[in-house]
Amino acid sequence: MSKTVEKLNVYLANLNVLYRKVQNYHWNIVGSGFFSVHAKLEEYYDGLNTQIDDVAERILAIGGRPLGTLKDYLEVSTIREAKNEAISIADAVADVKKEFEAMLKLVKEVKEVADEENDYGTSALVDEYISTYEKDLWMLNAYLK
Repeated sequence: MSKTVEKLNVYLANLNVLYRKVQNYHWNIVGSGFFSVHAKLEEYYDGLNTQIDDVAERILAIGGRPLGTLKDYLEVSTIREAKNEAISIADAVADVKKEFEAMLKLVKEVKEVADEENDYGTSALVDEYISTYEKDLWMLNAYLK
């Protein structure tokens, strides 16, 4: 198995756990600003869901096998699940920011490995993810000031 497939599967596992975490926060946030943050979190997890499908299909396109079980995701992911409890908007947004920072670091690692292996399709695919995380982090940082 190529290093690119291995990195993409870690990224895929993280996407799946992060998707559920952000959706959990969407359901469980409380506090002033609920309506706008509730909607923004839905926007985030919808974007993550699109990435999940694209990354899994990319793994297949380059001859790999995408992880597809929750058990596999939880074993491989570097992201931990959220609890089933109310969470303040400030805490949820701060945690999403922390996770997006980790995802940006990981997706840059995917790009580096893909470039090393001359996998230009994967490298090009993740360019959009890098710029999306950078923009989202700029906005999350602005929100938290």
